[in-house]
Amino acid sequence: MKITSMNKRSTWKARLLLMLQACLISNLFFPSIAFAYVDPGSGSVIVTTILGLIAAIGYTLRKYFYKIKRMASGKKTEEEQQDSD
Repeated sequence: MKITSMNKRSTWKARLLLMLQACLISNLFFPSIAFAYVDPGSGSVIVTTILGLIAAIGYTLRKYFYKIKRMASGKKTEEEQQDSD
């Protein structure tokens, strides 16, 4: 009895997944037309946001790179040196 119910559940999930994929693909190939206007102010906000995200990602990567580099080399930071004196 449990085996058949598990097969029914897996079949149901497979059908749901197939339907979801079909909907996503149809939206990709048959997009709806949007009658929208993007003014220059909105464009500059979008560009500023993208540049800010790139700068934030770059800063974060640099920060963690130097932390890992400092741990690998065994050097102490200035605060750790002052605490040990």
